[in-house]
Amino acid sequence: MTRARGAVDGIPSSAAAIRPAPARPKDAVQSLERAIAVLTTFDREHRALTLTEVAERCRLPRSAARRFLHTLADLGFVEVSGRKFALTPQVLELGYANLSRFTLADVCHPHLEALARNLGTSASVTVLDGPDVRYVSRVDVASGMSVSLRVGSRLPARRTASGQVLLAALPESELDRHLGVTATQNSPHTVAADERSRLERELETVRRQGWAFADQVLDVGVQAVAVPLRTRSGRNIGALTVSLYETHEPARTLVPRYLPPLLETAGRISLELRAGIEI
Repeated sequence: MTRARGAVDGIPSSAAAIRPAPARPKDAVQSLERAIAVLTTFDREHRALTLTEVAERCRLPRSAARRFLHTLADLGFVEVSGRKFALTPQVLELGYANLSRFTLADVCHPHLEALARNLGTSASVTVLDGPDVRYVSRVDVASGMSVSLRVGSRLPARRTASGQVLLAALPESELDRHLGVTATQNSPHTVAADERSRLERELETVRRQGWAFADQVLDVGVQAVAVPLRTRSGRNIGALTVSLYETHEPARTLVPRYLPPLLETAGRISLELRAGIEI
């Protein structure tokens, strides 16, 4: 049986029309609701709309839609080009205030879980802490690795893929400071002159290609690929890494398979990061 035109859940449209609307709070501000409706009517498929289109999509009178659009334009949230209206980047600030409450680990962890699940590998985010990298978020898979890694663990930066990504992003003066500090208990070896020269050549390669690969450095059968994590302003604040265990696959076949999803995940995380996010 064909449903009557305009019917709602099998009820004829005439009956639906007289159904009482849900009660609204007495102190609700209708003008605020309408302004938010105007902002959210723009989306990927409707980046620029005319006044008539906004009014129709928001079910507002043209006069009301005009007032809201011009008010939002005065506030900097909407721009006008001929007969078309579009959102400006300033609307992002409406969400930034809330995002700024989150730590780097809060933002990254859901992305790490998805990456680890899709690739079947461990995934982690590290930051530079003196001569070491410090793990701030990690999703692990079962492994036979002798080094137990968890949030808060520290490893020598120069011996990890993530550390090389972070060191490569530093200016020369900063690099000297990070490699010249007193060694910690977890990184007892100082950087000798010949090792420093070799490290600088490796960092130049990482800097040029934008990623790092480490093979059998921390433990036998452990390989890792790392890429930088940047804020929306482009500041490097961490490294995203996937680690593989019990594998001896050459970099020429391993990197092309894992690098694209790594870069894609890093890009998604970057979209959520603010320059001043707490680590």
